Amino acid sequence: GWTQATHEVQRFYEEVGTTPPPDAPPAARYAELMALREPEAVGRLMGPSIASAEILGKRTSEMHLALASDASNPAFAPEPFTSDDLVGLASDAAAEAQKALQSLEALLDTLPTEAAASARHLLQSRDSLLKQIGAAPAPGFATSKIRVHGDYHLGQVLWAEGDYIVLDFEGEPARPVEQRRRKQSPLKDVAGMIRSFSYAAYAGLFGHIASRPTELERLEPWARVWQTWTTAAFLRGYFASADGAPFIPAEPSQRDTLLELFVIDKALYELNYELNNRPDWVRIPLQGIVDLLGHGGRA
Repeated sequence: GWTQATHEVQRFYEEVGTTPPPDAPPAARYAELMALREPEAVGRLMGPSIASAEILGKRTSEMHLALASDASNPAFAPEPFTSDDLVGLASDAAAEAQKALQSLEALLDTLPTEAAASARHLLQSRDSLLKQIGAAPAPGFATSKIRVHGDYHLGQVLWAEGDYIVLDFEGEPARPVEQRRRKQSPLKDVAGMIRSFSYAAYAGLFGHIASRPTELERLEPWARVWQTWTTAAFLRGYFASADGAPFIPAEPSQRDTLLELFVIDKALYELNYELNNRPDWVRIPLQGIVDLLGHGGRA
């Protein structure tokens, strides 16, 4: 899936040529973004990517429905997603945020120029970030937790004959088996794939400009276009197929709040990883976090 997506996005950069990118869609939560339709020019350029992303959303939903289907088996029976689960998720995200902010402060002068501005913006938005992480869904929030994939991204699916096959259900290899078996909201997997689309957009861009680095500034807005509309298509496929499932909050605003928390937690994890391993890629999770903050908690 990763190879398919990065090849597709590099083809996309070839086809946009010198065409100016369309205006970005208005700041919107996920429910609002799914209701929007991509501009006609984007649809022509991104048709295959949009179609495959929607298929992947449907297959992801079918995976979760299957994992939640055996109520007689204690290892797979859905359980209530409690306030303690929500507090734990927010606590983990806050810890990732504190670690990332400390590392950003220490490494700010060593970051690539194109990442430094976003890093400064994030450091200046420290209070907003922590406040957003601590914001829980509204009263009446109710959903269930199930066994999930746990390490879900484009590298964990195979693209074959125009469809996807999900593999590698062992969870995050660095975690103990007991933690990997723990039930969670499946929106954790959804968030992982959202972030994977962002990485594919930029990995494809970096590959495309390897021999023409001056093209980065012109093409980066197109990377955001590709990321935005593949994410929207993926979510349309997912939520259409999962409609009415007990593991999805029924209220769209509550669903968005929980999904946004998972997305920002994942992006913070990525930021900590890139700061320690691939400084040239720091801009990818940085941009994702700044976008969430810039929309006042909206994606």
